[in-house]
Amino acid sequence: MTNNPPSTTQNFLDPLINTIKDLTNVISQETDLLKTRRPKELEKLLPLKNQLMASYNKEMAELNSRGGLQASGNGSAIRILKQETRIFQSVLDRHTRLVKALKKISENMIKAISDEVIKTQNRTSHYGADGSKSRNRNPTSITLNQTI
Repeated sequence: MTNNPPSTTQNFLDPLINTIKDLTNVISQETDLLKTRRPKELEKLLPLKNQLMASYNKEMAELNSRGGLQASGNGSAIRILKQETRIFQSVLDRHTRLVKALKKISENMIKAISDEVIKTQNRTSHYGADGSKSRNRNPTSITLNQTI
């Protein structure tokens, strides 16, 4: 018989399943911190998230080196893995939408501030060397264009 016994399959997939559960938990915590406007607290989760991502990559590489899910059998461990992966993807999608929304809000806020600075600069007038009032004809604003 070439199939792995269920306990071997379960033992092989357990670390990956646990890593996915832990990553789901960390991403959920990050989402909660962003929703409650505490982004500075994200920093404390970063080491754990980096460790879990490294573990996830290692576990996925091992899974691929062993022939993927097809070689792992069709037991309950695979069903659990698929279920946890769907949950993780859902949490990750919500987190991504929130980060994009916050990014858009920040960009709009910077643009509004920039527009207000331009209006203020245009209102101010200065006396030139010849004694006449000069206006700032070329107002500038700060634009940040960074992809996260």
